[in-house]
Amino acid sequence: MPQRLRLDDHVLERKHELHLTLLDRERGTALRRRLGEGRIRALFESLEWAPHGTGRYALLHKVKEGAGDPLQAWSVIEHLQEPALSAFRQGLAQAGGLGLACGVPHVTLYVAGDPSGIGVPDIATYRACFVREATAAEFRGLVM
Repeated sequence: MPQRLRLDDHVLERKHELHLTLLDRERGTALRRRLGEGRIRALFESLEWAPHGTGRYALLHKVKEGAGDPLQAWSVIEHLQEPALSAFRQGLAQAGGLGLACGVPHVTLYVAGDPSGIGVPDIATYRACFVREATAAEFRGLVM
């Protein structure tokens, strides 16, 4: 994949690291306090993790409020198949007594505006940020 690409007049940079987000920071912190790091690690290690790319991509946009002007953040993600994510979140919700909405298994490939990405902890956030589907052909055709 190219270092940069242009989609819908937005130039995005390839993200420097790739990861599968298991929980957002707020819920992760709350669950570590309730359950402890060891119990969470044990649940994680009890599952067979094997994420697979689907070849389905999406362009996402989110306005991040903070000090100063709002930040226009853009991301291109690839949807993943990872059944262990659902089992992990369900196990944490049951053990920790916290409601956890379904996660969206994905990896962020490209970003603009915020190098850390948008933050997509659940389906509601994904739907609010979704702009359109993207294709791998767009990545190849728009090398900058």
